[in-house]
Amino acid sequence: MENKYSKYVNTDALKKARESKGFSYRDMSRFMDFKSPAAYFNIENGLVEPKISHINKISKILKMPSSNFFNFKVQ
Repeated sequence: MENKYSKYVNTDALKKARESKGFSYRDMSRFMDFKSPAAYFNIENGLVEPKISHINKISKILKMPSSNFFNFKVQ
């Protein structure tokens, strides 16, 4: 089933990159200063549209280009 924003988020690549670093949803949430692990979970699973600042922070944490995970066209 495709979630609302999954066309913009390569959910499989994002999950694999996170897991390859040994990070949990909770770890990613903490690194991103979110109050709840659900906030990161929702981004990774394409349930919410991530902010540009979140996209940049995820890329920095995972040490990979944002284009590996996100498919947004900036106008």
